[in-house]
Amino acid sequence: MASSVPLETSSAASRVLPVGRLLDEHAAALRGYLGARCGDADLTEDLMQEVALRLVRAAPRLDAERNARGYLFRTAANVWRDHLRRELVRRRGSSAQEPAIGAAADERVLELELTNAVRQAVAALPKPQREVVELRHETGLTFREIAERLGRPLGTVLGQMRAALQKVGAAINDYR
Repeated sequence: MASSVPLETSSAASRVLPVGRLLDEHAAALRGYLGARCGDADLTEDLMQEVALRLVRAAPRLDAERNARGYLFRTAANVWRDHLRRELVRRRGSSAQEPAIGAAADERVLELELTNAVRQAVAALPKPQREVVELRHETGLTFREIAERLGRPLGTVLGQMRAALQKVGAAINDYR
């Protein structure tokens, strides 16, 4: 799988991860880890390729003296989560397809984690922004109604919502 990967990618060759060897050493364990999660041999191979690609891209920044195996499995877990997120978006986006009866436990866990991340991001907002977000999403008020209730100009309320959405979006990107 990794025989065509360069073994050294920077001038500090002694500290750069030997990508090919590292992948060869841990391929069986990674394949087992990913295979146990997805239950599909073809998907497992696709996920393995993504792990290898991420390792090759990150190799110049990684230190061979650190826990390379831990990095590999953390990367594999991230690849699996990314796959689940893409599947969740794809399933939700397909209006013709009925929701799955027994959603995978990992999907539910990811959805809960994402919901908690959003809640934490909203809770961390400055009070004026948090008030606007909460009134909009919890009561369903229009922005004009929010402005009237809070005694703020409509432009201020819109600006506070935009700033809040940017901050929540950044927090979600950090979560990923």
